Amino acid sequence: MRIELAKLLLQNNDILLLDEPTNHLDIESILWLEDFLKNYSGAVVLVSHDKMFLDNVTNRTIEISLGKIYDYPKPYSQYLVLRRELREQQLATQKNQQKQIEQTEKLIEKFRAKASKATMAQSLIKKLDKIDRIEVDEDDNSVMTLRFPISLTPGKVVISTEGASKNYGDNQVLSNVNLLIERDSKTAFVGQNGQGKSTLAKMIVGDVSYDGKIELGHNVQIGYFAQNQADYLDGSKTVEEIMIDAADEKSRPRVRDILGSFLFRGEEVDKYARVLSGGERNRLALAKLLLQPFNVLIMDEPTNHLDIKSKNVLKEALSKFQGTLILISHDRDFLQGLTNKVYEFKDEKIKEYLGDVEYFLEQRNLENLREAEKRTTVVSGEKKVVAGGKQNYEQQKKLKSLQNRLSKAEANINKLEREIKEIDTELSINYDATIAKPNFFDTYQKKKADLEKLMEQWEEITENLEAAQ
Repeated sequence: MRIELAKLLLQNNDILLLDEPTNHLDIESILWLEDFLKNYSGAVVLVSHDKMFLDNVTNRTIEISLGKIYDYPKPYSQYLVLRRELREQQLATQKNQQKQIEQTEKLIEKFRAKASKATMAQSLIKKLDKIDRIEVDEDDNSVMTLRFPISLTPGKVVISTEGASKNYGDNQVLSNVNLLIERDSKTAFVGQNGQGKSTLAKMIVGDVSYDGKIELGHNVQIGYFAQNQADYLDGSKTVEEIMIDAADEKSRPRVRDILGSFLFRGEEVDKYARVLSGGERNRLALAKLLLQPFNVLIMDEPTNHLDIKSKNVLKEALSKFQGTLILISHDRDFLQGLTNKVYEFKDEKIKEYLGDVEYFLEQRNLENLREAEKRTTVVSGEKKVVAGGKQNYEQQKKLKSLQNRLSKAEANINKLEREIKEIDTELSINYDATIAKPNFFDTYQKKKADLEKLMEQWEEITENLEAAQ
């Protein structure tokens, strides 16, 4: 896929039509692709479920839902806000119209009873027939239902490794890794692609050989979702056949119900796996996971190919999972709130952070996971020494922190200034329609107050940075 994408980008095209271009790309490739598309001179049309990628690259969103098209000149996240506001306006307008219709119908009934008012009744009926009934846009609420089955309670320590190492020929991926996973913990594996996150997961479940020791605790039963899980589906079998083959006597009667909860209903269960879309294949792979109960769940990039609503359903199910969770993902929004411990994979080793993904980013002075993955530095053979000793190191650390805070403040100021400018433009074009939006003035004033507060913070950070330098 990366070769085909590279060939396409090298061509001199006026329009690029890209369908899920970030799937299977490592983080460095995604960052490069973002920069390329932002500077591309032609038109770009993207089909993607990667919210951050869409927000960073696009300036227009077209959603196709229930046979209708919704088109807004905004990136995805801003589109969602506008779409919600439009629906709220439609509901309010429809409610007012319905009141007028009911009042008119009452008058018609009243006038019908009197011969002298019959003409007026007929006039009101004609008026009522000419009214264009306001319709409220429907939301597509068809999402899968997901709840992971829990088995018996395991021992306190569910997974332990001692000196675990793995190499592929001359490529040493992991070296002397020591890891302890306790019962009911929620752990995230983060880091650049190729640093061994997926490899360690495969080592734990016994999919690859390794050096060192890995032990599973008492009564541990693992559910494992591999990064390429959907690729293992037999294309010559139907959806139902794949599920029946994977089920045992206890779960086989539940196959149809499970498939229905994953939106495979009616004739869809007779589809062959080879004709399923990427999202359908991932949903089927998740459905297979529900056939057997487990108490430890390892998921490697489970959101690949899933639409945004399905991602939200999966996140909700994982947040309610009562067992032990190990989650490998590059998606900060998805990881947020799901884990209470982070292991960063870097330079054949792992480093533990006793907190959630936000704590990890704070400790690393990074704005997002992409920065963490981009800034991987290999130090070969020797310990890195900072010139000038501990005092200079602390000074450099302080400067770096202030520079990061300054960059973040400037980005937020630019964002708010653009939003306020857009609102001012809307006011100049159509003042009445703009102020009629729900909570318009509260939102507008809040943006101005936030901008003023950010400017004060910027001045304070700038003064501190100058003093530190």
